[in-house]
Amino acid sequence: MIQLISVHIPKTAGTAFRHVLLNVYGPARVLDDYPPDRIYHPGTVINPEIAVIHGHFLPSKYHNLFPKAKRIVWLRNPLFRLISEYFFAKTIKDRNNAIHAQLLDKNLSILEFAKIPQMRNFLSHHLTGMELEEFDFVGIQEFYNQDLITLKNILGWSKFYPTVKNSNRYQGYQKCLQEIMSNDNLINQLAKLNEADLQLYESALHLRAKHRQESPLIQSTLADWQRTQFLLQTTQSELKQKTQELQQANYWLSKHSFSRRTLNLTTSNTPQLTEILTGFYLDSPQFPLVINSPILSLEGWVIGKKSPATQVRIKCDGVLLSETSVNLSRPDVAKAYHLPDGENKGFKLNLNVMGIPLQTILTLEVALDDRTSVTIATLKVVP
Repeated sequence: MIQLISVHIPKTAGTAFRHVLLNVYGPARVLDDYPPDRIYHPGTVINPEIAVIHGHFLPSKYHNLFPKAKRIVWLRNPLFRLISEYFFAKTIKDRNNAIHAQLLDKNLSILEFAKIPQMRNFLSHHLTGMELEEFDFVGIQEFYNQDLITLKNILGWSKFYPTVKNSNRYQGYQKCLQEIMSNDNLINQLAKLNEADLQLYESALHLRAKHRQESPLIQSTLADWQRTQFLLQTTQSELKQKTQELQQANYWLSKHSFSRRTLNLTTSNTPQLTEILTGFYLDSPQFPLVINSPILSLEGWVIGKKSPATQVRIKCDGVLLSETSVNLSRPDVAKAYHLPDGENKGFKLNLNVMGIPLQTILTLEVALDDRTSVTIATLKVVP
C-alpha cells in the first residue's frame, strides 16, 4: 500500500532523501518516478509491496490517487537553489537536458541562465496543483538534519542512516558563490526574476515555525546560519583533503625511495564484493602506470547493492592515506544501470605518490552508507 508520495524538486536534497527512503523502506518498496527513463503511469498495476513513490513529478499527478498516502516535499532558498543548479549543470555537462545544453552551448552567465522562462520561479512551478498547507510535511534543506528527525517522529520510523547532503563539485564553487552573493546588483536582479519563489519560501519558513511553535521572525536568520555552517564544513573538508596530501608526501618521503617505479592494479573478485556492490570501475588512469608525477588521480564509479556507496579510500598497512566522497554525477552510469539522473555514483581520488617505495601495496576500499566497507582493488609498486 502506498504510504508516501514524495515530490523531488531538483537541487533540494531530494537525492539524499531518496537514500533515506531506501534505508527505511528497502529498495523493493520504493518506486522511482523519474522522467524520461523511469516513469510510473497512474492507473497501471503497481506492486502491492510498494510503499513510497518518489521522483521528479508535479504533485497534481497523484492528486486523486492514494488518498491515505502522506504528501512530502523539500524546499530550498530559491536563489541558492538556482545558483547550485547553474554550476551543477556546468559540471555534469548533460546535453540530454535541453536547458542545461543551452547553458553549455551558449556559455550563459548566471543571470542569462536565470532569465530562461523554465528557470524562473522554479519551485512554484514544481508545486503546481497543490498548496503548501496541503502537504503533510514540508522540509527545508537548510534545516535538513533537524527536519529529517521531525519527519522520523511523525512517521514513526525506528531507525535510518542519514545521508550527507551533496556538495557542488564545480571547481571553485565556494569562490564563485561568494562573488555572486557579494554582487548586490546581480542578487537583486535574480530576486526580481524569482519573486514568487521567494514568497513561497518565506511561507514555508512560517509554516515550519508554526509546526515547531517557534517564532517566525527568526526562521530566515536560522536558515542563513545553517547554510553558513554547511559552507564552513565544506571548506573544512577541502582543508582536510589538502592536509591529507601533505601527510601523504611526508609518509612517502620518510621511506625516501626515488627509483623508477610502476604501479600495477589488481581488482578484487570475491563473493563478499558481489554481495555488497552492483558494480565498480576505474576509468583512469590506465594500468600498469609508470609513476612520473607527484599526484595520482583515480577516477571511476561505484554502485552499492543494498546501501549506497559513500566514500572511496586508499590505505597502506591500515593507514588512511586519502579518501573522497562518491558524489560526482555520472549520467552514463545512471543510464546503463537504469538509475535516476540525480544519482551520484562517480568519484575522483587524489593520492600523493612522491617517493613511494618499491613493493608497497595499497588497498582501494569502498565505504557504504550502512557503515560496511569492502576492498575493491589493490595497487602494488614494482620496478
